[in-house]
Amino acid sequence: MSESLVHRGPDDSGIQVDGSVGLVHRRLSIIDPDAPPQPLSNEDGTVAIVFNGEIYNHQQLRRSLSGHDFETDTDTEVLIHLYEEHGSSFVQRLEGMFAFALWDRDAERLLLARDRMGIKPLFLAEDGDRIGFASELPALLESPVKQGGLDNRAMSEYFTLGYVPAPRTAFQNINKVSPGEMVTVSDGSIERWQYYQPSIDTIDESFEDAVESVRQRVVEAVDKRLMSDVPLGAFLSGGIDSSIIAGVMAQQSETPVRTFTVGFESERFDESDAARAVAEFHDTDHAEYTVSIDDVREVIPSVLDRLGEPFADPSVIPTYIVSRETSNDVKVALSGDGADELFAGYNRYRGEYYSRFYRSLPRTARSMLIEPAMNRLPATRGSALGEAFRKAQDFTRVDDGDLPARHFEWIQKAPKESDAAYRDCKPFEAGAEVLQREHDTIESLLPQERSDDMARMLGVDTFFGLPDQLLRKVDRASMYNSLEVRVPFLDTGVVEFALGLPTDYKITARDRKRVLKEAFDDLLPKEIQNRSKQGFEMPIGEWLKDDLSDQFRRTVRESDTALLDSETILEMHDRHTSGRRDYEWFLWNVFVFARWHTRMQRQGYLEE
Repeated sequence: MSESLVHRGPDDSGIQVDGSVGLVHRRLSIIDPDAPPQPLSNEDGTVAIVFNGEIYNHQQLRRSLSGHDFETDTDTEVLIHLYEEHGSSFVQRLEGMFAFALWDRDAERLLLARDRMGIKPLFLAEDGDRIGFASELPALLESPVKQGGLDNRAMSEYFTLGYVPAPRTAFQNINKVSPGEMVTVSDGSIERWQYYQPSIDTIDESFEDAVESVRQRVVEAVDKRLMSDVPLGAFLSGGIDSSIIAGVMAQQSETPVRTFTVGFESERFDESDAARAVAEFHDTDHAEYTVSIDDVREVIPSVLDRLGEPFADPSVIPTYIVSRETSNDVKVALSGDGADELFAGYNRYRGEYYSRFYRSLPRTARSMLIEPAMNRLPATRGSALGEAFRKAQDFTRVDDGDLPARHFEWIQKAPKESDAAYRDCKPFEAGAEVLQREHDTIESLLPQERSDDMARMLGVDTFFGLPDQLLRKVDRASMYNSLEVRVPFLDTGVVEFALGLPTDYKITARDRKRVLKEAFDDLLPKEIQNRSKQGFEMPIGEWLKDDLSDQFRRTVRESDTALLDSETILEMHDRHTSGRRDYEWFLWNVFVFARWHTRMQRQGYLEE
């Protein structure tokens, strides 16, 4: 298990066995690099911990403790003594990103916990005889805990969402610890406690005051995340969010900030010029790397074959590459992730905003005239016009259903005609049920004044979509390269304040991220403020037509699974290749699953 996680901690390692409990740790040294390896223990050795992440208020918490002998300057040791003084409730005092396992020998109790926003991952396996826990699923496949075989329900959710949402994983006996959750193992039982529930109040500040408040909170969040005893830098995409983070860092740094970006040979997907403009604006020490199809072919095994379960966001590939290049110079990088969900940055929010006007048209006119006309257009991500047609098709496919149903339509990855490709699973039904469940939960958390349709979408994407998709992507891609990524926009103070703001502070008919852009107007070059949303994407649809076509077809044919009909999939690939339809997301999802499923069979984790 330890060897499978070397990439997460190449600097040091430690193993401790205490009776029936074994703790394993791999260390990436960020704070107090000379500290001894984990597991760390209290003075008499009765409490031990293994910890991944950063506690940004650990110095303040250390000052609140008395009567303890500290041997290191690490945040990890602070957690041990906090537990001794406050018991399991100490986790509510922590500000940061983390996953940890704490063993109390005297109480014969094991505590497992994950941070509030789910920035750091934590998996739990249980087969009735043993439990196992790890930061990544492959480590659990190395344990003696039986994984239980394929979870078909999880795969149904994957085929429409592109990831397996918590608490499920691809395996029946392995689940994800949810964000803000603590698991207690004691007396042969497992108990779960949701120690964090968002506290979202209605923010009644004027727009001008909200602008000042947003700026203050984001600046403070960045400042907390500059804590490091090793070099750090920032990802820079050329978009608004990463530009803000780099700008704030530049204001707080006495030396040029190190910034890193990747571009693409395809001009349609390349943002390196915009990133370079931001770097020049803030006078950063900037590095960029261009991704080619050869790079993609080279890193597909390095990334997809280590994920543990299917994960179909193609941007994990360029994220891996920018992390690889960044890790050559720094150990820590800040990113702008989370701002799109908090401040309505994605195209789907604009689509939802305008869809109310489209839905006011007669249903017959939409279904008989507009939608068929849109579906005849040559949708492709390889050109600006083709991309516009693709977005038009996405827009017109959203029906008159309630908000969870519409939200599902905006984010789901499988076209309706793909239904014939699935066997022994029901992706559309499963995905819709996930979104309904998540909307029910977020509706109970939002105050009535902030429970409009757009606010609920933003809340669902922040608390449910982010941990399992974007944050998972960034954690895996960065930690595979021994790089720690910190996310200032997901500071709890920023998150709860943003979700308490009126929707029209974020999105209007003409603007998105309105309050955020106004708050940092001086840190954003004008050409960046006026750029359309690009996203960190690859031209995967075009590559599936040519460069990756043979590999795709070979992978589908070799896959031995009862869940997919290969002939239907290959026919859809033919239509995609001809340009008649754009099936990019669906085909990539299938490719990722088929490759994973075949590998799991060959390694003996799934039945042939």
